[in-house]
Amino acid sequence: GEGVNMQPMNDTFVLDLSAANPEWRHVKVSSPPPGRWGHTLSCLNGSWLVVFGGCGRQGLLNDVFILDLDAQQPTWREVSGSAPPLPRSWHSSCTLDGTKLVVSGGCADSGVLLSDTFLLDLTMEKPIWKEIPVSWTPPSRLGHSLTVYGGRKILMFGGLAKSGPLRLRSSDVYTIDLSEEEPKWRYLTGSGMPGAGNPGGKAPPPRLDHVAVSLPGGRVLIFGGSVAGLHSASQLYLLDPTEEKPTWRMLNVPGQQPRFAWGHSTCVVGGTRALVLGGHTGEEWILNELHELSLASKHGLE
Repeated sequence: GEGVNMQPMNDTFVLDLSAANPEWRHVKVSSPPPGRWGHTLSCLNGSWLVVFGGCGRQGLLNDVFILDLDAQQPTWREVSGSAPPLPRSWHSSCTLDGTKLVVSGGCADSGVLLSDTFLLDLTMEKPIWKEIPVSWTPPSRLGHSLTVYGGRKILMFGGLAKSGPLRLRSSDVYTIDLSEEEPKWRYLTGSGMPGAGNPGGKAPPPRLDHVAVSLPGGRVLIFGGSVAGLHSASQLYLLDPTEEKPTWRMLNVPGQQPRFAWGHSTCVVGGTRALVLGGHTGEEWILNELHELSLASKHGLE
């Protein structure tokens, strides 16, 4: 991440939530990647982490590093995938089958926004980046989210998207099924044509730098982000892309919600708990507050 004086950082911390009194632990790792920000950190097979891209001291990156947190001496290892994507930052990534890294969009040199999608199979002895060929792509963007549901389907939401000569916050939803022989990006309404509309219900306001969480059963939870004209975007939204007519639902969740709205990070633990760490309130950075959303409480998300 980015530390004081805008310096890129390369440290790693772990929090054991199964402990009676969880405490952050600085993991002493060997061969850490160069410091960076605007990268993605994804989980592979439970204990493996994979880092891609971002911006370091020398500019934009397109390197890949993996780390096994369960190893006796955790060591970052660079994966030299051939034919890599363009170096980029503020892209989005997700993992398929616990073994494949998917990277989409982001910002390249000179501020150019990207609309490509690449896949890297990390089980191969010599991994090769493969660009997913499609006849039509959503408008190029950064700060969007990718969420895996239903096995090998991916949902893209939001971001700062190119709209003619402008760049506008988006609330569009697109899906792609990578199990298909010829994958196609589609609006969630099912159409593969531009301008085909969006799910029903009251959609979240357009945003970027939010988080999207995949829940059991294929549902997707949207939280936070940078929203025009507002400092806070802490309202929760739920969407089930598997429904015949997907509809946005706004969730009223009890408890103290995070004060921060964007620039935070989130993960799901055990399929029942979503954790939100740090972020920006609109006025200041709150870097070390940790909030938990219980996804299986009596209030639930049913």
